[in-house]
Amino acid sequence: MYKITRFQIYLVLLIALFLQGSVVNYVKIMGSGPDLLLMIVIFFGLFLGPAAGLESGFVAGFLRDIFALDFLWINAVILALSGFIVGVINTQFFKESKRADFIFVLVFTALSMSLHYLIVSALVNSIALDFWDFFISSAIPTAVYTGLVSVPVYVKLLDIYHLKEAEDYL
Repeated sequence: MYKITRFQIYLVLLIALFLQGSVVNYVKIMGSGPDLLLMIVIFFGLFLGPAAGLESGFVAGFLRDIFALDFLWINAVILALSGFIVGVINTQFFKESKRADFIFVLVFTALSMSLHYLIVSALVNSIALDFWDFFISSAIPTAVYTGLVSVPVYVKLLDIYHLKEAEDYL
């Protein structure tokens, strides 16, 4: 069995942050790019459980909060919550299914973006788009794109870390 250390989790998150801010920022479809940080948080929640999902989500969200022009701690709370929920429900699904992974990433990307929109709209007096315009024009394309990118990334991460369905981690 191969254990994944915290250092390795944080390293993968830093690589995802670097790629998110550089290379992936130029590869957009319909104005949206994949959310690599959330995709990695969902991976750790699925394969390492709720504690790793919560911790990796908090760290990823905090990294995003540091480098984004946004309200501090919103991303940390949303990504930590997403990683924890995915980790809690991970025993209900066959995690090595590419279809199930795609659906998890698609749904949780759309939910986290929607939750972010609702929190920000509660804190700010005016927002240019209403919720449904935001959801259709931004959340859905980003969720689909992130879901599609997650399939080959998850396959590669599974190979690197030798993760299987019935093993213990951390």
